[in-house]
Amino acid sequence: MPGDVTHGGVPVPLRRSRCVAARLPLAAAAFEALSADLVSLMTVFPGTLDTALISLLSLELTALVVLAAPPSASLPASRWDLRKPPVSYAEACARPDAPAWHAAMDHEVASLREMDAFAECALPPGRRPLDLKWVYDYKTDPDGNIIVGKEKARLVAMGFRQRQEDFGETAAPVARLTSVCVILAWAAIQDLEVFQFDCKTTFLHARLRHDVFCRSFSGWPMTQAGNVLKIQAALYGLHQSAYEFYTLLCSLLLALGLSRCDCDHGVFFSIWSTPPDPTVSMPSDGSPLVIFVPVHVDDGLGVTNSQSLYLWFIKSLSRCLHIVDLGTCSKFLNIVIVRGRAARRLWLSSQIYVTELLTMTSCHPASTPLASTPLPTASTTSLPDVSDADLKTKYQCLVGCLIYLVVSTRPDIVFAAMWLGRFSANPSRSHFLAAKHVLRYLAGTRTLALSYGVPHPSTPVALKGFMHNMGCSDADWASDPTNRRSISGFCFFFQGSLVSWSAVKQRTIALSSTEAEYYALTHAFKEALWLHVFLTLLALPVPCPFSIFSDNQAAISLSSSTSISSRSKHIDIRYHFLRSHISDGSFIITWIPSVDMPADVFTKPLPDPVFSRHRSVLGLVPLPSLP
Repeated sequence: MPGDVTHGGVPVPLRRSRCVAARLPLAAAAFEALSADLVSLMTVFPGTLDTALISLLSLELTALVVLAAPPSASLPASRWDLRKPPVSYAEACARPDAPAWHAAMDHEVASLREMDAFAECALPPGRRPLDLKWVYDYKTDPDGNIIVGKEKARLVAMGFRQRQEDFGETAAPVARLTSVCVILAWAAIQDLEVFQFDCKTTFLHARLRHDVFCRSFSGWPMTQAGNVLKIQAALYGLHQSAYEFYTLLCSLLLALGLSRCDCDHGVFFSIWSTPPDPTVSMPSDGSPLVIFVPVHVDDGLGVTNSQSLYLWFIKSLSRCLHIVDLGTCSKFLNIVIVRGRAARRLWLSSQIYVTELLTMTSCHPASTPLASTPLPTASTTSLPDVSDADLKTKYQCLVGCLIYLVVSTRPDIVFAAMWLGRFSANPSRSHFLAAKHVLRYLAGTRTLALSYGVPHPSTPVALKGFMHNMGCSDADWASDPTNRRSISGFCFFFQGSLVSWSAVKQRTIALSSTEAEYYALTHAFKEALWLHVFLTLLALPVPCPFSIFSDNQAAISLSSSTSISSRSKHIDIRYHFLRSHISDGSFIITWIPSVDMPADVFTKPLPDPVFSRHRSVLGLVPLPSLP
């Protein structure tokens, strides 16, 4: 329109925006939110207006135009992708589903008032107030469907502008997924109850120990112009918020009689020989009361052998926090949990997450995550839907999604994710094609789930006697053609179920396959020691000796020998610490044929028949249909 200016070809209708801001209160609020977004982004990208900023500017100003237009001129519903939440306050106000997001924001403001999150005050000299921003999301059911009426809106602080004097400690532990897998495997074997709970307005329960100030926002009127808000509650986005809430939650759980696991501060547990409360009944089999509580920020599991104990736990915790009892757990951290209690089986599935990931692209199924030659040949016309400017961002996003799958329920793609992650700083189209090959594999195996309870029938005879608690370690010598470093991989089983896995590139160049396998054993021993301590603290079965399998006899001999030979004299002392644990009898290394080594899938690309067999041994099976 006349009078508009452009930046990089993007129209900026300043006159109309000012007119709208002057005439419509709703548009004025949206314009205010837009200004805060731009100021914050310009702080991050001083002197530039990059692609991301231009996109945000165009999106928000388009939303302002919609707000100003009469109903007859509003954009059709197809203009917005209603399957995705709004990315800004202006978009939330402009979309056809705006009433739902307004209701969510009103609910958040009510929670902020209830929790006494802000106090109006004058800004002290020398202090700088932070900006606030609305963020939105949908709540979904275990099948991934959007729950209408459960839209979420959160007011977050732009904590990246905090100064050092505004906060202290920031680290907030969460339960390792390995710990969660161990507890769920034990729940499957012992037929324990697995409940889930959530905390509403999580961080707002915790009080800040440092003075932090912010500007006001729409929906929070001020009594005096020029005043700011003092943040009294641990608002989302602040550096210290997660730590403050964890400190509060930890103190409450300890007060209830639970203990914090010394090797995983996100796991709490307790064993009672007598009921902690008259409302709690003892198990009918005469065993003590047990409860395990792995916590991930505001989401937690309650794994117990007594439902009355869990109900007392939730009721006690609800006296200080807004706890929501979600009942029997069916989805935790985007991992679907399916149980067959009659057979004492449990499955962990990421099928919904994989399905959402595959909406990024269309592809034909592949039988393995990577081809025998991982890096395909790409031309300038490859991936026409990915521009050169977006290549790096989209590649990093895809690899990040694959890494989450790896650490949750898909150990079969751990080598592929590790290999692809090495090129995140400067990916090429060939690397992106290799990443899409992993998507092709996931497209054909999206129904695979990690099975807990009973080892797979195809488990090699050499492993069957040790499947309750054991580990496997393997290495691929000098497999990196650029620097000739080797790849280490391991996997650990608890009660016949896979609970831990890893694939890493070795930091030291090994001069032989024996050295590479020895370094891999050192890597595996660090996880084995942690797992040994974790099982001991939680009073779970710990094998003695703890078996670790290797397919290299020379490396096994080196690990149990104290002699120094001409072939091993140069090995750093950090790799020899496993010898003391072998000599005291707490661990034992046993040889296994290479053809039966399941950790082989973590070190290199394998052909389909071998890969599928090892995948089954790891416990990845199609998710069954239970009644």
